[in-house]
Amino acid sequence: MNKQLKTLVGILIFIALWQGFVFMDIFNPIYFASPFEVYTEGMNMFQHQSVYLDTYYTLWRVLMSVVLAIVIGTPIGVILGYFSKAYQTLSGVIDFIRSIPPVVIYPLLLIGLGIGDESRIATALFGSIVVLVLIIAEGISNQDNTRRQFFYSRGARHRDIIKEIIWYEALPHTFVAIRTITSLSVIIIIVTEMLVSTKYGLGTRVQNVQITSNIPDLFVTIIIIGLMGIALNKITVSLEKYIVFWKEE
Repeated sequence: MNKQLKTLVGILIFIALWQGFVFMDIFNPIYFASPFEVYTEGMNMFQHQSVYLDTYYTLWRVLMSVVLAIVIGTPIGVILGYFSKAYQTLSGVIDFIRSIPPVVIYPLLLIGLGIGDESRIATALFGSIVVLVLIIAEGISNQDNTRRQFFYSRGARHRDIIKEIIWYEALPHTFVAIRTITSLSVIIIIVTEMLVSTKYGLGTRVQNVQITSNIPDLFVTIIIIGLMGIALNKITVSLEKYIVFWKEE
């Protein structure tokens, strides 16, 4: 049985269990939509432009926060991983920042940046960049120093070591970090959209359920968010296989 068939079987089993819960009235039907209701609502939603705009704007905010985290955080992670003393000195500060829930920073960013996308993206950036830096720095610091010492003995400078060795050592850890922060950014962006509604966004659509009580709409939105996360993860894995081609499976 190939992977695609196994995935399909798993989905069918999940739907069967879902429908079974509906038949047995385990959950209140007012708050637990059936697969048929969700399918019907989904077909209705996709006939309107709003769901596409909601998905687009949420995806755009997620991608912006991830790209900024990569651009800013990757060099920091590489430098900290390479210079172990600097990493040890700053590890306490980094752990402290990592321990702060990004959502509690959101009100502060709202004051400074306003209620637009800037504050949402900055909140996701705050939560993701520290995670990315830690994963990259920790991965590099745990690498074997044999190759570095060999290049040192041949008179190589720090710049040469980073360019010829450290960068390639960092790539596998960078992609692990990207997959992690992408999922984290999706969560943070959705939450910020729910906290302060915007015209378009999947978080806003979830928030509107409190007004409309359209539970099938909520289920469809949850499925869209899940599929978005899966798609982003698949794209990252494909890029990793292409770029980090020497990595063992």
